[in-house]
Amino acid sequence: MLSHRHPEVEGAEFVVFADPSRKYLDCTEGVCRLLGYERSEMLALSIENVSFDNREVSKQFAEYLRRGKMDGEYVLRHKDGNPIPVRFRAFVFSDGCIAAVWEPIKDWRELYLSALVEIDPAKLKHKAEMALLAVQQRMHELKSIPATPRSEQQSLRDATSALQSLMKTT
Repeated sequence: MLSHRHPEVEGAEFVVFADPSRKYLDCTEGVCRLLGYERSEMLALSIENVSFDNREVSKQFAEYLRRGKMDGEYVLRHKDGNPIPVRFRAFVFSDGCIAAVWEPIKDWRELYLSALVEIDPAKLKHKAEMALLAVQQRMHELKSIPATPRSEQQSLRDATSALQSLMKTT
């Protein structure tokens, strides 16, 4: 990686640097593994190329540059086309560096989000079934935890309803 000395990104496994036109300038090897690209391929791409749904990228990026930072959840696109849900923290540093740290989502929500963004009907049923199994497994695990947050319980119920609806349409 180029010489970037920002405590917010140091030591992170998944870091990207971009220019104001949204083209990638640098990234960690973790990013290459996560997205399935060789480094040279990755540095030839833009944010739109790795966004699962790139319709709002330009608008969101402009807002991010205006604010100087942004965080949230996002769905990236693997080289093979599969969605990769991540949490991100993005920064515009005073020296002009534009950077983001990604963290892949590894819990039931990952499968749930993957099912929600699937557009191929043949894959949708399988992904929805897998996500529903993961949601049900988490609900079962929570039965043994006395102080489960109500918000997580509600999220699981909402996910179950959404996935069952998706499965009816396939």
